[in-house]
Amino acid sequence: MKHRFGAIAAGIIAATSLTGFIVSAQAQDPTAVIEARKAELKKAGGGMKAISGFVKDGNGTVADVQAAAATIEAVSKAFPDWWPAGTAIGVGKSEAKPEIWTNMADFKAKTTAFQTEAAALVTVAAGGDKAAIGAQLGKVGGTCKACHDAYKS
Repeated sequence: MKHRFGAIAAGIIAATSLTGFIVSAQAQDPTAVIEARKAELKKAGGGMKAISGFVKDGNGTVADVQAAAATIEAVSKAFPDWWPAGTAIGVGKSEAKPEIWTNMADFKAKTTAFQTEAAALVTVAAGGDKAAIGAQLGKVGGTCKACHDAYKS
């Protein structure tokens, strides 16, 4: 029970810090938004890597997986606010293709899929079953790939 509470608390803290960080960056220039966006997305990548290490190599604990899943979910929830106009390729070190803004309905659908699968990862991680965690991690990764293939250069 302590581990589950810790993972939930970590997710709440992550969500709060993510939202504040991006909102703060958006009040600044587009380059700051891009850098903040990249930093936050790296947190999700780190969570994916940690969970993958648990599934493939037995690294870490179920509590570590739960915390990583909470971080990924927090990133997914804050994700929609990170794409203001003027932050595409050609601005700073952006890798965001302009198609994000010309195909916004599809981009939003891909964002929703990411959020749904990230939330499911939190649920599956709570159960601690390594095979189920691995399967759900694959689904989350699939949502990342779908968006990267279409909207990241």
